[in-house]
Amino acid sequence: MITFFLGYFTSCSKYLDVSDELAGGISDISQVFDNVDRTRKWYSQVFNNRPDYSMVWVETDGMGNPWTAYADEIYTRLANNSGKYNEWNSSNSAAQRWGKLYESIRQANIFLEQVKPIVEEGGPGAAVLTEPEVASYKANVRFMRALYHYYLMELYGPIPIVDHSMTLADELDLPRNSLDEVINFIDAELLASMQGMEQEPYHNNESYRAVPTKGAALAVRAKLWAYAASPLFNGGFAEGRQLTNKDGKRLFPDRDESKLQKAVQTCKDLIEYAGQGGRYQLYKNAGTFDPAKSVYELFQQYNTEIIWANSATSWKAYNGGGFDQYATPRSEPSGLGGFHVLQELVDDFYMTDGYPAKSTSFLPASPSYSESGFGTLDGVEVSKMYIGREPRFYNTVTFSGKKWHVSNNEVQFYKGGNSDNSVGDGAPFTGYLLYKRMNRTVYGRSPGVTSMYRPSIIFRLAEFYLLYAEMLNEVSPSDPDVLKYVNLIRDRAGLPKLEDLNPAITGNQELQRAAIRHERRIELATEGQRYFDVRRWMIAENAPGEGGQGGDFTGMTPDGNKVAYHVRRKVQTRSFKRKNYLFPIPLAEMQRSENLVQNPGW
Repeated sequence: MITFFLGYFTSCSKYLDVSDELAGGISDISQVFDNVDRTRKWYSQVFNNRPDYSMVWVETDGMGNPWTAYADEIYTRLANNSGKYNEWNSSNSAAQRWGKLYESIRQANIFLEQVKPIVEEGGPGAAVLTEPEVASYKANVRFMRALYHYYLMELYGPIPIVDHSMTLADELDLPRNSLDEVINFIDAELLASMQGMEQEPYHNNESYRAVPTKGAALAVRAKLWAYAASPLFNGGFAEGRQLTNKDGKRLFPDRDESKLQKAVQTCKDLIEYAGQGGRYQLYKNAGTFDPAKSVYELFQQYNTEIIWANSATSWKAYNGGGFDQYATPRSEPSGLGGFHVLQELVDDFYMTDGYPAKSTSFLPASPSYSESGFGTLDGVEVSKMYIGREPRFYNTVTFSGKKWHVSNNEVQFYKGGNSDNSVGDGAPFTGYLLYKRMNRTVYGRSPGVTSMYRPSIIFRLAEFYLLYAEMLNEVSPSDPDVLKYVNLIRDRAGLPKLEDLNPAITGNQELQRAAIRHERRIELATEGQRYFDVRRWMIAENAPGEGGQGGDFTGMTPDGNKVAYHVRRKVQTRSFKRKNYLFPIPLAEMQRSENLVQNPGW
């Protein structure tokens, strides 16, 4: 034990790694699990790699949120500099999860094997670890081990299952398990762990809100089976169906219709659990319902829509290079303007009448949308394309002519304006900045505040309403629940029901599918899901604006004056090939293994 703690971190497989912090100063494993404080420290370290979707600017972290920049949502300089918009290879380590998650899995395995009650450590008054505490800790750690396997599967597909700790005497060169084996392992672990997890949400206990509960386990299980049922993992990836281990074992399954029904049931399990006693509810502002306030406040505080959130976030202080500073235009004090929203996302938001700005298969274009000329919004002359949009648009996008929430100054992205492209690093590359999830009290000078805590949401109920509708539509499109749960999301955004705008959509599987996917695109924008959605649906090869992740993406024209600025132009050409449906196993792992096989195309 001493040897692998202190001497072999770089030379051995990641299956032997633990964090440097845990290894430091330990001469024997008993010094951890014979001590209450060290045991609890080890326990807390197992949670270190929970997703942090506030981490948009830290492009190297696969458990952060570089995914919104890799998807057809925003552009960032970091993603561009790392080559992720061009064709890249398995030696590019940006956003890899392999090493760090297997390290966390190892820490979980050691904990599960070694933890024990400690009730006689130091005599009367000494810290103790009781049997019920140990049982609770073990259930939560077992959940985390399953979660880390899930996040590996989400990115790489079939992976090696590691359900016990290993030493140098063990066979460390593990082959990949089949996708079905991975899915069934995660499912069994979630079912077992949720029995010992806290059964109720910690909504009213601020000290424990970041602890996963049964709701989080049900959420992961719903997403797990939605993945299993989706085309990428359910027979739709032809190259995957040909992939085998070196002994000939197939890694991807053929299509299995029963997985769709399993996905429906696991989504329904969560929704029914959420509804019992109002455990989880769509967030709406206090007092008279206001859609605009609701979609803003949702992300600013813990609330009953949040199923699980990360309390360790990367919002940071305003002048510390945090989220809010990068979301602020240069016209405001210390604004860096680094999150550039693509025109393709701007186009997809609805108008206030509930119709889209651009015609879709399920709804015609709104008659109130226009890109010709200017009108007045909040007392400012702006392009008509920004007038009459739904509340989620105004909560997500900073556009030229928007009034900044603290200073009340007009943001001007056109040439000669107060936030134009005269400083290259802060240029409005697409003509838009990301606004969603920033806090409207944070500002570079008085009367603003320098930082404002809010959770980084991992799972929230709205996502699972849409996931349930999506899966149910594939099995039973005539079920009224399909539109019911989409309409609940639209209602919170202040939009009318889909069938009121187009009665022909009811029960039409193709139209409902398109509507559900469109709703996920808007509702979950920049929350880290779009990258994975378009891949599991296998629509990433489409044209830009239709789910495509490669091709020419557009924005406004920042070299133009106020009129010329509001003309679409190509801002970037991105590469997407079929190999990009999955991440490659890191080259370093492939070079030291004789059993791993690489993902198709890499």
